[in-house]
Parts: sequence; structure tokens; C-alpha cells
Amino acid sequence: MTDVQVNCLRLVADGYTSKEIAKQLGLTPMTVDQYLQRAKTAMGAPDRRTAARWLAESPQYRPFKSFELKPAPVVGPVPDVTPPVVPAEDEPGQTATGQWQTRLGYPPLGGIRPSLDASQKTSTILRIAGLSLIYTTAFALVLGGALKAFS
Repeated sequence: MTDVQVNCLRLVADGYTSKEIAKQLGLTPMTVDQYLQRAKTAMGAPDRRTAARWLAESPQYRPFKSFELKPAPVVGPVPDVTPPVVPAEDEPGQTATGQWQTRLGYPPLGGIRPSLDASQKTSTILRIAGLSLIYTTAFALVLGGALKAFS
């Protein structure tokens, strides 16, 4: 039997219901019932109370302590892991905006600078504009057709 099954049986022996056991162990009542059913089957007991009584009468029985099921404490960061190296020009603190934008009150843009040159930026902008024009025209044609059909 697993430790959770044994702990469920111990709590049944103490007189707790499935709902109360579920609250104590952080499980659902149906999960507690499944654990108790498996423990009962493993022990060959006719019901859960008998299985709990048999467990309580066994020489290895010890009362349930709720602190036994607490998770292990969270461990801090591992000291031997090194952070990725970021080039100095790509540091987030570096400003990607011009001086005139900063003087006008625009916040500086941080992060890694794009690696596109001027022609790549222009072609990307034109592609996006062309697709937007195609989608907008298609939407207008579909909407116009729908209005014509329903009028």
C-alpha cells in the first residue's frame, strides 16, 4: 500500500469522513474514496472501517500526523547556472529611440534591437500593407454582397 492509502486509513480509523480526509490531505473526496477502495482490496477487508481497524491493530501502526504530507521547501536558484550572455548593444537599458523622441517625452524603447536593415524593413511594411488592403477589400465585398442579398 502507498503512504497516502495508509494515511487515509489512519484518518478513517480516527473517525473522519471522506470529505474531511480530502480537506486534510488536499485531495478530492472521490480520490480519497479510490485510495480507500484500493487499500481495502489490498488488505482483503470487507469494508473501509474494517481495513482501518486492522491497520490500527497492526504493530506498525502510528497515528497520522498532518505535517507528514507537507511538500519539501522550495529550493533557491542553482548557483552553477550561468545566465545567457547578451551583447552590450542589446541590453534592455539601452535606448533604441533617437534624442529628439526622448526630448519630446516619448519613453525610450528597450529590448533587443531588430536585426533587419532598411530594405528589409521597407519590404516587410509593404507586405503587411498589401495584405491589409487585400483583407479589407475582401471584407468590404463580402459585406456588400450580404447587404445586397438581404435587402
